[in-house]
Amino acid sequence: MAYKILLAEDNEMELTALKHIFTDEGFIVDTVSNGLFAIDKVKDNDYHLIITDLVMPISDGIQFLYALNNLGREIHVIVITGHNNIENMLSAYQMGAIDVLYKPYDVSSLIDLCRKILENRI
Repeated sequence: MAYKILLAEDNEMELTALKHIFTDEGFIVDTVSNGLFAIDKVKDNDYHLIITDLVMPISDGIQFLYALNNLGREIHVIVITGHNNIENMLSAYQMGAIDVLYKPYDVSSLIDLCRKILENRI
């Protein structure tokens, strides 16, 4: 089964690289550059997993998680951030994030984490 994931990241180079890596790993991947576009995608699609940056323009990761919760959609979310801020990390967990990773992160570890989540081993 091919899992469908949504990547929300405002850094275009990182977003493009992650899309290629996850696609090569057999995932179906949609991408967006902010939380506002992410919530629009979630309204129109069924995702198995979302990976979102925390700090993005227009609508950040916390605002996106809040909107996602208001939709009542139960989708596993991994938050990635370059800002080691305890308040943001706690907010992400309170909003339902399954894990928070700090940049720079190991991409193979991220893929392994995604597979474990999707195969219900976490």
